[in-house]
Amino acid sequence: MPLMDLADRKAKFDGFLEERMPVLVDFVRALGFQEPHRVLNEPQLFIAGVGSWVEAQKIGGEDRAWLASRIGYLIGEYLVTQLGGHWLVCERTDSRYFGRYVVGGFSRVRNPEAVVDPMEAGMAVADGTEKLSSLVEEIKLAVLRA
Repeated sequence: MPLMDLADRKAKFDGFLEERMPVLVDFVRALGFQEPHRVLNEPQLFIAGVGSWVEAQKIGGEDRAWLASRIGYLIGEYLVTQLGGHWLVCERTDSRYFGRYVVGGFSRVRNPEAVVDPMEAGMAVADGTEKLSSLVEEIKLAVLRA
């Protein structure tokens, strides 16, 4: 990704941050969860239920990207709350995540340089190649071991 694109990604980052929370709350509300606002501080309570819902769906086309973003938000908020991370734009030019919105800066892990791309993980769940609950656990363990 050229540095000019990085500047564009950084310029759009605040909009991304503002969008994710209401979108995530609306998503779990639409799935019928009680107290959907809790997803922001206690996303772990929603992982299994959202995962079960995803597994029961046939998803294709534009719906896949729509779902992947919401799953990505959920995974990201899980990592923020469970591992003390925060959303950021990856600026490390040597990283495969360069220019992406990632979760990193973890305060509860050994490697402060560890980063995760929740949107990439969300796409794997939306594609049906990964199950949400097991993927979230896998990611958490990988970050803790990094």
